[in-house]
Amino acid sequence: MKVKPCIISLLLSFFLFGCNQTAKNKFTWLEGKWAQTNGEANFHEEWQRVNENILAGKGFVLSEGDTLFSEKLTLESNAEKTVYRVEMTTGRIAEFKLTEESDSKLVFEMPENDFPSKIIYNKKSDTELTVVLEGKENGKEIKDELEFKRAQ
Repeated sequence: MKVKPCIISLLLSFFLFGCNQTAKNKFTWLEGKWAQTNGEANFHEEWQRVNENILAGKGFVLSEGDTLFSEKLTLESNAEKTVYRVEMTTGRIAEFKLTEESDSKLVFEMPENDFPSKIIYNKKSDTELTVVLEGKENGKEIKDELEFKRAQ
């Protein structure tokens, strides 16, 4: 049986278009501005799409209008892996590898890092998410849970 080249081209274009849509929509629930609603600090995260494979973000802590802490965040996917990159103001860069993913949960790990060695994003709803930081500090296991609401 002969398959016509136009049918192959049509099937290939459907396949490629479908893959691009999936990649383009990956992690869209994280996009936007988020503000912490629990704890004493006023932590914020902001995420925006750079292209179909990269989300660029920033995390910062505000107190009475002053920025006490900031970091540059990147979430980058390619065919081999997805990496959550944190660049601190000191110039230190930490890369966490995606180890678990669902429609509402992302788990990133970097076992060689003390704290955090694991970062977990849990989507609770379209307007709420929880970020859990796990690891060791001075040999002791610690876990911080930050609750965020979508900011306007």
